[in-house]
Amino acid sequence: MSTPDDPRIVRTRTALRQAMTELAGEAALDAITVRAIAARAGVGYATFFRHYGDKEALLADVAGMLTRQFLQQVRPLLLQQDRRAAARSLCAFVLEHLAIHQTLIAGGSGETVRAGMLRHTMDTLAAARVREPEGPIDDLVLFHMVSATLNLLAWWMRNLDQVDTDTMAEIIERTVLTPTSALRQSPPSALTP
Repeated sequence: MSTPDDPRIVRTRTALRQAMTELAGEAALDAITVRAIAARAGVGYATFFRHYGDKEALLADVAGMLTRQFLQQVRPLLLQQDRRAAARSLCAFVLEHLAIHQTLIAGGSGETVRAGMLRHTMDTLAAARVREPEGPIDDLVLFHMVSATLNLLAWWMRNLDQVDTDTMAEIIERTVLTPTSALRQSPPSALTP
């Protein structure tokens, strides 16, 4: 019986994620078929379905992988509370993986995939919390931070020719990260009228 850490499973899933990422840079999501993904990955069509129920499940896995990679990269900056550097790192990461982020965030994927990206990003960030949430306000702040950042990134990817990386990082830091940090430090009673 194969397990998720079986080298064959790891290899196949890695190949499928890579294929999806590459194909996202070449075609609109609607034009990418499971057959094309399997062919690019060098696996059989039926093999795809042994690993993922559909293309959206693969996209969710890609989104989770990207979020985990980004968190590993940005965690030291967040622990140092260097929000501007964290925002710059985010923008650079998005540019480095632009095609797949455009598919996941900026409109190429439709609302279902975008909602999935939000959900998976929130789940990944929630699992990486350094402290337990103290109540619903912590979950609300996390939701606001993730959804606002994804919305800003979606806008930026549609306007890359007008806004450079440093400017976008400053916008994210000033409109999302710093205010969110202040909310997290406020006692819940300070947030009620």
